[in-house]
Amino acid sequence: MNSHRSIKLAMIALASAGLLFAGCAKKETVTAEPAAQEAPAVSSVKPVSKPSTNSVYFAFDSAELDASAQATLDAYAAWLNSNQSVNIKIEGNCDERGSREYNLALGQERADSVKNYLVARGVSSNRIDTVSFGEERPVCHGTGEACWAQNRHADIVTR
Repeated sequence: MNSHRSIKLAMIALASAGLLFAGCAKKETVTAEPAAQEAPAVSSVKPVSKPSTNSVYFAFDSAELDASAQATLDAYAAWLNSNQSVNIKIEGNCDERGSREYNLALGQERADSVKNYLVARGVSSNRIDTVSFGEERPVCHGTGEACWAQNRHADIVTR
Protein backbone atom coordinates (compact mmCIF):
# COMPACT_ATOMS: atom_id res chain seq x y z
CA MET A 1 0.00 0.00 0.00
CA ASN A 2 2.95 2.20 0.56
CA SER A 3 3.86 1.93 -3.05
CA HIS A 4 0.36 2.93 -4.09
CA ARG A 5 0.53 5.86 -1.79
CA SER A 6 3.93 6.84 -3.14
CA ILE A 7 2.67 6.64 -6.70
CA LYS A 8 -0.40 8.65 -5.75
CA LEU A 9 1.73 11.31 -4.11
CA ALA A 10 4.08 11.38 -7.08
CA MET A 11 1.12 11.86 -9.43
CA ILE A 12 -0.34 14.62 -7.30
CA ALA A 13 3.05 16.31 -7.15
CA LEU A 14 3.42 16.01 -10.90
CA ALA A 15 -0.07 17.35 -11.50
CA SER A 16 0.52 20.21 -9.09
CA ALA A 17 3.78 21.10 -10.77
CA GLY A 18 2.04 21.05 -14.18
CA LEU A 19 -0.69 23.34 -12.90
CA LEU A 20 1.86 25.59 -11.29
CA PHE A 21 3.82 25.96 -14.51
CA ALA A 22 0.66 26.33 -16.56
CA GLY A 23 -0.51 29.10 -14.28
CA CYS A 24 2.83 30.85 -14.61
CA ALA A 25 2.93 30.62 -18.34
CA LYS A 26 2.85 34.02 -19.97
CA LYS A 27 -0.61 34.75 -21.07
CA GLU A 28 -0.90 36.16 -24.50
CA THR A 29 -3.38 38.93 -24.40
CA VAL A 30 -5.09 40.13 -27.48
CA THR A 31 -5.86 43.76 -27.39
CA ALA A 32 -7.70 45.59 -30.04
CA GLU A 33 -5.57 48.07 -31.86
CA PRO A 34 -6.94 51.55 -31.59
CA ALA A 35 -8.96 52.17 -34.72
CA ALA A 36 -6.87 54.03 -37.20
CA GLN A 37 -8.52 57.33 -37.78
CA GLU A 38 -9.05 57.84 -41.45
CA ALA A 39 -8.51 61.25 -42.86
CA PRO A 40 -11.65 62.79 -44.25
CA ALA A 41 -12.12 61.75 -47.85
CA VAL A 42 -10.74 64.45 -50.05
CA SER A 43 -11.68 64.11 -53.66
CA SER A 44 -8.61 64.08 -55.82
CA VAL A 45 -10.82 64.28 -58.86
CA LYS A 46 -11.17 67.82 -60.03
CA PRO A 47 -14.41 68.78 -61.72
CA VAL A 48 -14.09 68.52 -65.47
CA SER A 49 -15.40 71.49 -67.41
CA LYS A 50 -17.57 71.05 -70.45
CA PRO A 51 -15.47 71.72 -73.57
CA SER A 52 -15.97 75.16 -75.07
CA THR A 53 -16.62 73.82 -78.56
CA ASN A 54 -19.12 71.18 -79.52
CA SER A 55 -18.00 70.69 -83.13
CA VAL A 56 -15.32 68.63 -84.83
CA TYR A 57 -14.40 69.17 -88.47
CA PHE A 58 -13.54 66.80 -91.30
CA ALA A 59 -11.55 66.88 -94.51
CA PHE A 60 -13.37 66.68 -97.85
CA ASP A 61 -15.03 63.29 -98.43
CA SER A 62 -13.73 61.89 -95.13
CA ALA A 63 -14.93 60.68 -91.74
CA GLU A 64 -11.39 60.48 -90.32
CA LEU A 65 -10.73 62.35 -87.09
CA ASP A 66 -7.65 64.58 -87.23
CA ALA A 67 -5.53 65.54 -84.21
CA SER A 68 -7.63 68.64 -83.49
CA ALA A 69 -10.87 66.63 -83.55
CA GLN A 70 -9.32 63.98 -81.29
CA ALA A 71 -8.23 66.63 -78.76
CA THR A 72 -11.77 68.03 -78.67
CA LEU A 73 -13.24 64.54 -78.26
CA ASP A 74 -10.75 63.63 -75.52
CA ALA A 75 -12.01 66.65 -73.57
CA TYR A 76 -15.62 65.62 -74.23
CA ALA A 77 -14.93 62.03 -73.13
CA ALA A 78 -13.43 63.27 -69.85
CA TRP A 79 -16.41 65.55 -69.27
CA LEU A 80 -18.95 62.84 -70.14
CA ASN A 81 -17.18 60.28 -67.95
CA SER A 82 -17.38 62.68 -64.99
CA ASN A 83 -21.03 63.52 -65.73
CA GLN A 84 -22.67 60.11 -66.03
CA SER A 85 -26.21 61.48 -66.23
CA VAL A 86 -25.57 63.46 -69.41
CA ASN A 87 -26.67 61.96 -72.73
CA ILE A 88 -25.69 63.34 -76.11
CA LYS A 89 -26.69 63.32 -79.74
CA ILE A 90 -24.06 63.56 -82.45
CA GLU A 91 -25.19 65.32 -85.62
CA GLY A 92 -23.18 64.57 -88.77
CA ASN A 93 -23.05 67.22 -91.51
CA CYS A 94 -21.57 67.62 -94.99
CA ASP A 95 -20.93 70.35 -97.52
CA GLU A 96 -23.17 70.71 -100.56
CA ARG A 97 -21.02 68.67 -102.93
CA GLY A 98 -22.25 65.16 -103.65
CA SER A 99 -25.75 63.74 -103.97
CA ARG A 100 -28.26 64.02 -101.15
CA GLU A 101 -28.03 60.26 -100.49
CA TYR A 102 -24.23 60.28 -100.53
CA ASN A 103 -24.09 63.21 -98.09
CA LEU A 104 -26.59 61.59 -95.73
CA ALA A 105 -24.43 58.45 -95.68
CA LEU A 106 -21.22 60.45 -95.16
CA GLY A 107 -22.84 62.51 -92.40
CA GLN A 108 -23.79 59.26 -90.66
CA GLU A 109 -20.22 57.95 -91.02
CA ARG A 110 -18.96 61.14 -89.39
CA ALA A 111 -21.42 60.89 -86.51
CA ASP A 112 -20.54 57.21 -86.04
CA SER A 113 -16.81 58.02 -86.13
CA VAL A 114 -17.27 60.50 -83.28
CA LYS A 115 -19.41 58.04 -81.31
CA ASN A 116 -16.88 55.22 -81.73
CA TYR A 117 -14.07 57.49 -80.55
CA LEU A 118 -16.00 58.46 -77.40
CA VAL A 119 -17.00 54.86 -76.68
CA ALA A 120 -13.35 53.79 -77.00
CA ARG A 121 -12.60 56.31 -74.23
CA GLY A 122 -15.13 54.88 -71.80
CA VAL A 123 -18.38 56.66 -72.63
CA SER A 124 -21.30 54.21 -72.68
CA SER A 125 -22.76 53.79 -76.15
CA ASN A 126 -26.23 53.81 -74.53
CA ARG A 127 -25.73 57.51 -73.79
CA ILE A 128 -25.02 58.47 -77.40
CA ASP A 129 -27.44 58.84 -80.30
CA THR A 130 -26.37 59.70 -83.83
CA VAL A 131 -28.12 61.37 -86.72
CA SER A 132 -27.06 62.60 -90.15
CA PHE A 133 -28.30 65.84 -91.63
CA GLY A 134 -26.17 65.46 -94.74
CA GLU A 135 -26.04 68.81 -96.52
CA GLU A 136 -29.42 69.98 -95.16
CA ARG A 137 -28.17 72.25 -92.36
CA PRO A 138 -25.27 74.33 -93.67
CA VAL A 139 -23.49 76.74 -91.35
CA CYS A 140 -22.15 78.70 -94.32
CA HIS A 141 -24.37 79.28 -97.35
CA GLY A 142 -21.67 80.44 -99.79
CA THR A 143 -19.42 78.48 -102.11
CA GLY A 144 -15.72 77.76 -102.07
CA GLU A 145 -13.44 75.75 -99.80
CA ALA A 146 -13.50 78.18 -96.85
CA CYS A 147 -17.29 77.93 -96.69
CA TRP A 148 -17.51 74.22 -97.45
CA ALA A 149 -14.97 73.42 -94.70
CA GLN A 150 -17.31 74.99 -92.12
CA ASN A 151 -20.11 72.66 -93.25
CA ARG A 152 -18.09 69.43 -92.90
CA HIS A 153 -18.57 68.79 -89.18
CA ALA A 154 -20.19 66.77 -86.45
CA ASP A 155 -21.84 68.56 -83.55
CA ILE A 156 -22.24 67.17 -80.05
CA VAL A 157 -25.56 68.22 -78.56
CA THR A 158 -26.47 67.46 -74.95
CA ARG A 159 -29.96 66.12 -74.34
